[in-house]
Amino acid sequence: MRYVYRFTPGIIVVFYILMFIGFKSPEQTWDRIINSDGKGYYAYLPAIFIYHDLEFKFVEQYENQYYPLNRSVFKEFRQDDGNRVVNKYFPGMAIVWLPFFLLGHLMAWLEIFPRDGYSLPYQYAIAFSAFLFLWLGAKWLMKLLKCFGSSERTAAFITLVITLGTNMIFFTMIEPSMTHVYSYALITGFMLTTFNFFHHYQPKWFVRSLLLFTLIFLIRPTNGIIILLIPFLAGSLETIRSTFSQVFMAKKTLLRGIIQALILLLIPFVLWYLQTGQPFVYTYGEEKLDFFHPHILDIIFSFNRGWFIYTPVALVSVIGFFGLFRANKFRFYWLLGFFVIFIYVVSCWWVWYYASKCGQRVFVDIYAVVALLILFLYQIAGSSGWRKAVSVGLVMLIGLNLVQFYQHSKWIFPPYNITGEIYRDSFFSFSRKAKVYIPTEGIVAVETLENDLEKEMGNVWMNEATRNDTVFHQGRWSSKIDKKIPYSIGLDAKTDSLFSTPNRLIRIQAWVFSPKETTEATLVTDYQNKGKSLSYNQFILDDFVPANKWTPVEVAFYVPRNLPDSGSVKIYFYNPAPIYKLYIDDLKIDFISLKNEPDYMKIEGALLPEEIKLVSW
Repeated sequence: MRYVYRFTPGIIVVFYILMFIGFKSPEQTWDRIINSDGKGYYAYLPAIFIYHDLEFKFVEQYENQYYPLNRSVFKEFRQDDGNRVVNKYFPGMAIVWLPFFLLGHLMAWLEIFPRDGYSLPYQYAIAFSAFLFLWLGAKWLMKLLKCFGSSERTAAFITLVITLGTNMIFFTMIEPSMTHVYSYALITGFMLTTFNFFHHYQPKWFVRSLLLFTLIFLIRPTNGIIILLIPFLAGSLETIRSTFSQVFMAKKTLLRGIIQALILLLIPFVLWYLQTGQPFVYTYGEEKLDFFHPHILDIIFSFNRGWFIYTPVALVSVIGFFGLFRANKFRFYWLLGFFVIFIYVVSCWWVWYYASKCGQRVFVDIYAVVALLILFLYQIAGSSGWRKAVSVGLVMLIGLNLVQFYQHSKWIFPPYNITGEIYRDSFFSFSRKAKVYIPTEGIVAVETLENDLEKEMGNVWMNEATRNDTVFHQGRWSSKIDKKIPYSIGLDAKTDSLFSTPNRLIRIQAWVFSPKETTEATLVTDYQNKGKSLSYNQFILDDFVPANKWTPVEVAFYVPRNLPDSGSVKIYFYNPAPIYKLYIDDLKIDFISLKNEPDYMKIEGALLPEEIKLVSW
């Protein structure tokens, strides 16, 4: 069995690859590997080796060719102050990815794909790099745990907990071009080489530690805080003094390490100079750390990506500080200090939740620390009974994490800010819900029109011929839409008397039943003037209405601000499918007047209208 434990990193990677095949679709424009911030990290490579363009003018080309035309996943990483264009991201990831980029370039040539830096061979090369660094991180983590007294069996189990019981799985599989699995591997490697430097002294460990630290810094400068882990890894001040005295005696090794690190550190300065003519540029514009306004409690406890909420393994690991205090107080104070300072610094970023999905992503980088805390927890567990209880608890948290990974990867948890209400609605769900959350404090007035389909309602309601009594949610009637009449019961109303502010929202609620499929069915709001359509807007039901089940649907559409005073709106469900039927019941429409303030002009989850072109009415 011990022989099997050695293969834990490989087993983990195989599991990840199988999950990748099931959850990721890189051939789809909306699900590429190189995505989000990764576009900026990666752009240095095609800019230098293919396009010879450090102004990144090729962005529009690859966006139009490989990503959705509606720009739903567009990422602007170019900072332009009028006379210069600079990539806002540090080039550390480009350095790491260089061999994988070259591999993708070779595969594109062999397989006759476009050699443009973004075709499928390049996408898969970056995915391969994420799996390789996952493997390296797991391998180094097991060695690090054994350095602190872990058995191979315990080290293997803790490594499984870190890789399957945390959001590392999301940022390796779903968003592999983000920095986090790479930073995790490099920080784990830095901790291992630094430990060996102090406790198994050889000059090579100093050089490797310095190079790893330099790479870590070039990927995410805030991760330079890991320098505070050096005393923890050393174990005592005396060890630090005696070891560094040996380094200063080995002048050639010291000089070689410093020269190599300086060469790496020069890369961003050279790139800044080539892009702007200046050797140093703050590339993040208005984005910055605000040390006077930390969000410490939010970043660890908020329903909006709080670390301990979405990664409870991390919360459990904190108990390990008691074991560390008992074993080595010097190490305890240094690790606790690092932990507190790291949380404080990352919580000061201008957008403290980092637009994360699947929990708080910035902590993935330091999961080697979480692994050590779990080891210290085991060391104070004492009897085998307590150790088994800890193991059972951690296995249950692995199960919870895999469920939440599924929920986030399938967008059951929405990509925008998550409130307690959204968290509770999503926690026990395995399918996406069509629901919108409108802050009550932003509502000025509401006008409501309802139709339960139980009787004919008058002139404002359209398509009453679709009323039928064969299938219904409650009562006896519903609206059936099929090939004969593809438009449901709907509303045709003037908008001038329904709102009291210029910031206007229409919320539609209904129960929907599909005997088979809804791939073509939509909910429509059509803003018109004098019978002419000005802004036609659709919400596609496919992902939200399962077959053969009455399902609540709640959708909100903003009203165009330049809709003329004489304008009107038609609201209805549309089913163009030639075979499948769709049934609608208990239709409720709220015309909501919102405060005319920036916070309520773009509520997350509410759909913005198709723009109305300005013409003379």
